[in-house]
Amino acid sequence: MPTIPKYNKCRELGCNNPKTYRSTFCSKHGGGLTQRNKENNKLYNSNFWKKLRIAQLSKEPLCASCLTQGRVVQAEHIDHVFPHRQDEKKFRYNIFQSLCAICHTYKTQEEDKGIYTHYTHDGIKTYTDADYVGMDNRSVD
Repeated sequence: MPTIPKYNKCRELGCNNPKTYRSTFCSKHGGGLTQRNKENNKLYNSNFWKKLRIAQLSKEPLCASCLTQGRVVQAEHIDHVFPHRQDEKKFRYNIFQSLCAICHTYKTQEEDKGIYTHYTHDGIKTYTDADYVGMDNRSVD
């Protein structure tokens, strides 16, 4: 009987070292934690985020994107409508929405094109960086 392949080895040709978390390479071949990962870990491991995540999933337990398409899917991720890019102000003061893993991945890919999507009960709204201006003047506690 066929089995599912396990991708737990480094992707470098000829290397049999185990790959690192969130990378396809071992630490010898560049699979270590980047500065960006370290900054993200600091933000997402904060008490602020842990409390906000619980509150958001309690308030909106279903995927907002799926609901706009008439599907009922449990949310797993909390999304920042405006990407924070390790900026603490944008991390804390943002519009948040609950999404399933698939919709969150798709939305994040769209952000690379400069399109920030907010799924609401009234439909889908799109924003750009210029729309964040109203939130930009708040101070971080």
